[in-house]
Amino acid sequence: MSLWQYYSYCKTKCPGGQSMDGIDSIVVDTAPVTTLQVFHKRLKIPLPVYLDGVAEFTDPWDEQAYQLFVQHYLDEMKDPGILGMVRQEHDDHYVYLDAAIRYPSESPLGSQ
Repeated sequence: MSLWQYYSYCKTKCPGGQSMDGIDSIVVDTAPVTTLQVFHKRLKIPLPVYLDGVAEFTDPWDEQAYQLFVQHYLDEMKDPGILGMVRQEHDDHYVYLDAAIRYPSESPLGSQ
């Protein structure tokens, strides 16, 4: 539940209409600022290499296994990207991982 949804919920459903203390004092800057750029890396991995890389998982098709494999790949490549969501497909010979990798751009906090 987002902060705003929580606020709206409490205004109508919480006993006494309680809401978060100070919610009205929060200022949100909605200026369009790019802080991260997202790129997709599509990895085609031989099935035995993938299975060996996630051997510690009882279910190699678990999302945490994909995440771990891609994170290890990024670490090995010395890629500074921040790992996001990973999608997986596989066939009899390969595992295909589509990983969203985020890279910081200019920070809006640094310009203040």
